[in-house]
Amino acid sequence: MIEDIRYLIVFAKIAEIGSISKGAKAIGLSTATASQHLTKLEKNLGCALFYRNTRKITLTHDGEKLLETAKSILETYEQGINDLRKSSIIGTKKLNISIPAIFIHGDFMSYITEFMKDYPDLILNITCDDEKNDIVFENIDVAFRIGEPIDSSLKAKYLFELPRSIVATKEFLRTYNEPQIPNDLETMKWIGLSMRPHSRLLKNNENGEEIKISYNPYVCVNNVEASYQLAKLNAGLAAPPDYLSKNDILSGDIVRVLPQWELQPLNVYAIWPGNLPINSIAYSLINKIYSSFNDKNIQYHIYRNEN
Repeated sequence: MIEDIRYLIVFAKIAEIGSISKGAKAIGLSTATASQHLTKLEKNLGCALFYRNTRKITLTHDGEKLLETAKSILETYEQGINDLRKSSIIGTKKLNISIPAIFIHGDFMSYITEFMKDYPDLILNITCDDEKNDIVFENIDVAFRIGEPIDSSLKAKYLFELPRSIVATKEFLRTYNEPQIPNDLETMKWIGLSMRPHSRLLKNNENGEEIKISYNPYVCVNNVEASYQLAKLNAGLAAPPDYLSKNDILSGDIVRVLPQWELQPLNVYAIWPGNLPINSIAYSLINKIYSSFNDKNIQYHIYRNEN
């Protein structure tokens, strides 16, 4: 009996669309499986439900009589699924996310706050860490990360671009001959990031020439803001996001190094487990962040747009 209900749903969808293959696809089955369900239903009922030829299928007289019952079951099933999807979003009370610590500053956190206002009953747990967490092991629903995804078992969505610049204090730069080309930076002191490769790709703003440099940092940290604070204390070169260094550059406390060369920006992605339901509140958050940056065209470009 229970199997017949499943078969009736398949029958109704095939009849609705007029194709076994398209009907199967609409309910997430292979054509072979849908054909088997249809054959079993006809066997159980002892009658043919479709006339079949190489081009199309049409209902038999018995099929027409059964269709109203099958359509009613299909409608009940689809309505129940839709109601469940809606309630899974509304009823979700807890969401675990991970964001880079550097996003504590800037527009990102304000968009998170706007999202929370839309879901006043939501309990949001935020891990702020520039290191890349194991989101499955740490039970994180969605992680926002800087840099290209590397785990193919996870799903990812590009969100926005993060411009950055190589910066230092004037006092630090006075200890070196003024750099003329990107390769001159390789022999200078750098503040490295443990989660990023110790290399930089720079592009000439005038002729488009690209040069990749590598360096050995004399101090390494696992936090972007920490690297920038060390740079402000004359410790070396750093490459923070432009929005973080903007005010210090305007005040003259920090300067861009080789300003005619643009540092390759980083892409920001949302990362989540492959089994996350598409109707989950985590997807709503991902879409909120994406639309906030792209619809408003704010992509952390504040400093570069002013100069």
